[in-house]
Amino acid sequence: MRQIFIGSFALIISTGLALLVGIVMTGVLARYFSAEEFGLWSILISLNGILLSGFDFGFGNALRNKMAQLYAYRFDEESKTYFFSIFYWFVFSAILLTLIFYSVKPFIPWGILFKTTNYVIVENGASLLILGSSIFALNIAFNLYTAGFFSYQESHWNAVLNVVSKIALLAFTLLFVVLLQSFFIINLMTFLVTLFSSVIAFIIFLTVRKWQFVIIPFRTAWVKVKDLWLKSAQFALLQIFSTFLLMADVFVVSSISGLDTVGEYFLVKRIYLVLASFHFAILLPVWSAYTESIESGEIIWARKTLKKTTLYTVMIFTAGIVIVCFAGNDLIYLWTGIEIINRDLLIWLGIWGFVYGWCNCFSVFLNATGNLKYQVILAGLGAISFIPVSLFLGEKYGVIGISLSLIVACFPSAVVTPLQSFQILKNLKRKNL
Repeated sequence: MRQIFIGSFALIISTGLALLVGIVMTGVLARYFSAEEFGLWSILISLNGILLSGFDFGFGNALRNKMAQLYAYRFDEESKTYFFSIFYWFVFSAILLTLIFYSVKPFIPWGILFKTTNYVIVENGASLLILGSSIFALNIAFNLYTAGFFSYQESHWNAVLNVVSKIALLAFTLLFVVLLQSFFIINLMTFLVTLFSSVIAFIIFLTVRKWQFVIIPFRTAWVKVKDLWLKSAQFALLQIFSTFLLMADVFVVSSISGLDTVGEYFLVKRIYLVLASFHFAILLPVWSAYTESIESGEIIWARKTLKKTTLYTVMIFTAGIVIVCFAGNDLIYLWTGIEIINRDLLIWLGIWGFVYGWCNCFSVFLNATGNLKYQVILAGLGAISFIPVSLFLGEKYGVIGISLSLIVACFPSAVVTPLQSFQILKNLKRKNL
């Protein structure tokens, strides 16, 4: 419990400092870029999260659960073998994904995706999206350090390294702005600094664990990859669907209303994502603790913890929505110099934020216990329905219709996941009697 408290506290502090850095960087670039460039930057800045959440094929979370289970029995050498096996798998995947990205580039209708009459913006957006995707695909391999630290209940290291990474990114961003660098160069710098930070953090993880960098025989690595394949495939689908629902709305806004409107929508949503980040910082250290507690038969602890996190979720998001609805527009104006024209966004995206946080609360428990099937089905149905619903409501009600589409897509999960979570705990309690 002490490790969970330290990890949660460290991650909350880290999240606050990292978000402060993000706020400063966003404010600077909102003034430095044109309205369309800032709208395009809003899309590109989400790229790393999209790839980390979807294109690690679920192996990151499957590895985290596996290493947490092995940690319960102190099988350190076995954890090391799994860790490096997945690392090499990710390096291979990055090479493969890069080839795919550059192969499909000529066939993507970039002019439709980035709705603007500025040809240079479209060209920069296409090049940066493909180049950034390739760099971030490689970043997935080195970002495995986060799963490693979480598995060993050492999330305070993730907190420290995350802050250092964000400060480095802010320092380089300010330097490049002072040097009056172009939109393309600033975004390329962002990709490279993120990759370099992950490489350094990866080396630090090996040092803390006192692991040597080892070459895993192909046959051994393939056995470990296959062992995690089933769970990782479920995680992959869940992550892809969830990330699609989290990011696709920005592209729909761009397609319907143009890049200049994306910036306004992005800023309001960013405030609620800041709130969600603080909330998730509380939940993340509990993930591996859920896995270890279920493995050890401590069902009462898991149930009490789930109830507590549910209460915290309601309190955090209710307070957040009230504050944003009353002061959100003033905060955004002081932050970026941009005034939110459509004030209803503050309310509707707030409701989406509440539903999103509620789902995360129970998803962490279900992920930790390996119960993914219903989450995957519901997230898949939500993702499939989102595009036609958002286009229909978006054409009719603008960005408010798109916000409503997000809520509709997430609502079934908000109903089913808590019911499933408490039923699992009930079944486990009966089993252990």
